[in-house]
Amino acid sequence: MSTHPFETELALYAGGDLRGWERFQTALHVRGCQSCQGKITAFRQDQEELRASVDELPAGLNFARLAAEMAANIRVGLEAGECVAPVVREPVSPIWNWKPAAAFAGLVMVFGAAWWLNMPALNIGSSEDRGPVLEASYEGVEFRENGSGLGVSSSGAEPVATSVSFGGSASARYVDGDTGQVTITTVYVQ
Repeated sequence: MSTHPFETELALYAGGDLRGWERFQTALHVRGCQSCQGKITAFRQDQEELRASVDELPAGLNFARLAAEMAANIRVGLEAGECVAPVVREPVSPIWNWKPAAAFAGLVMVFGAAWWLNMPALNIGSSEDRGPVLEASYEGVEFRENGSGLGVSSSGAEPVATSVSFGGSASARYVDGDTGQVTITTVYVQ
């Protein structure tokens, strides 16, 4: 049920007078709606208070007939009220809103597809087909492309630190053991 039941339906449900499909729908809604559960509890408390006040009625009163007449009058009044002014049901606010989740899922799919389609092909078999390769190792910094290479190294000194960035640069830092002089070699690829 996407809307709350009418108060008349809740009152009839609380008294056991709602039948068939409407009773099933109302029962299903009431299980998950605290507001409607509170209204039904109030209706049932009122019903118990009325039953407790039966002793105050005059002696010899046919209560069954009075109850039937009152129920009929209430139903006629409710039907007449709906003829005069239509009642608009208030929508139930959903517990979980699916629209932002669907939009987010769509964006994830679009970005995932774009990433997948623009991923570079990995040719593991030959280094000639991979494009430019920039590598920093203990031997120095080396640039290779199309089977040719260019390397920069410090004469015999081992690098203290090497680094490679995703921006296309590789660096090696060397320290001369005799003088303590630091040499930094950086190669950039465009």
